[in-house]
Amino acid sequence: MHFSLPLVLVALASAATSTLAATLSWDGTKIPNICSNDLYAIQCLGLPSSLHRDSSDATSHRSMNACRSPNRCAGSQDYGSCDEYPYASSAEGGAQAVTRCVPAHENSVQGGTLSSFYTRNDIEQGDQYNVAFYNTRGLEYADGSCDNSGDEVRRRQLHPRDLLRMNTAAYSRRVFNTAEGHELVMFEPLSQPKALDRVLGTDAYLATEARWVPIVNATM
Repeated sequence: MHFSLPLVLVALASAATSTLAATLSWDGTKIPNICSNDLYAIQCLGLPSSLHRDSSDATSHRSMNACRSPNRCAGSQDYGSCDEYPYASSAEGGAQAVTRCVPAHENSVQGGTLSSFYTRNDIEQGDQYNVAFYNTRGLEYADGSCDNSGDEVRRRQLHPRDLLRMNTAAYSRRVFNTAEGHELVMFEPLSQPKALDRVLGTDAYLATEARWVPIVNATM
């Protein structure tokens, strides 16, 4: 069977598009404490900025991280809920996750919107997705600082390679603009320069607004 060159190119383009990871974008004004925790985990400890859904192991992952059972944050009136990054519903979650005590309403917002993201974007078990942030001005660690305020806790003892990672940048910070003017902060592995360029022309999912918006260009 023979195919014309245009048809082959269309088929290849379609296949490439279908493998692009979705971009989950968090609004720093809606869940500031959670975004700060995520930023610390990614840019300060070099934890993954690209995750894979693993909802079936979420309970196991939660039992392994520093939130512990009973909840270590339960004694705080204002910050009584425990957040973790990478997320418990991701394959990267578990003992390595960084945890932080956050307001209960932030965790409720994130949990519900993350579930919605999986459903609305057809993210199945094992599927990859990118994590991005917008409206980050004023957030803790948004300026690139990695001085732990004491709020960031891990269960697993740091291995020497983790200590090295904390002092060696694993990612470059990039900013992508949407058609509506959002500035999406994303983190690109230094070992894969320009890797995030593939998100140009795709849609970012604004988690707390439950809608998509096109990514049109990059400024960093």
